[in-house]
Amino acid sequence: MARDKEETKARILAAVGKLLAASGFRQLGINAIAREAQVDKVLIYRYFGSLPELLRAFGQEGDYWINAEELIDNGVAADSWDEEMVRMLLQLSQGLQKRPITQEILRWELLEGNELTEELAQIREQTAIACLDYLMQNYPTSQNRDLPAISAVLIAGIVYLTLRSRIYPSFLGIDLTSPTGWQRIEAAIQSMVQAKDEG
Repeated sequence: MARDKEETKARILAAVGKLLAASGFRQLGINAIAREAQVDKVLIYRYFGSLPELLRAFGQEGDYWINAEELIDNGVAADSWDEEMVRMLLQLSQGLQKRPITQEILRWELLEGNELTEELAQIREQTAIACLDYLMQNYPTSQNRDLPAISAVLIAGIVYLTLRSRIYPSFLGIDLTSPTGWQRIEAAIQSMVQAKDEG
């Protein structure tokens, strides 16, 4: 019985991702999700409560976004905060490139912000804050830099370039469809994070 419940929950979460990628948030509703998952909508309410709670579960349990554990736990501690931050940012970049559904959802979020998009945005925010907290607690010298601002600029750049690569193959002459192009982006991230203060 528990196995059936977990399988049904997984089907419902998969249906959410499929519908978001296909038509964005405008058409997303309990009835559409129930049809896509081929379940009675009563089960959605029983297992998740409401549509915002279902979106929250999708963001946390689904493969929608790279979670903090994935970004932080690589089994090897870096020597410095900047090395650790670079590693996290590169994992984020590579993880996002492997998630076309996430890319489509992010694109839709930019087009139509609403309470449902806010649920997923909060999941990403919580992940980023957990990673920043980890850096500041484990690498005290990181507190000498404005990590939230640095992260905001670099994460926004990663997201933008990833989304742009679905429509345009290059940016400023960098091929966003090739490993070589992304290696250049990754080298630039490393260079910016590890830049030393002058003075």
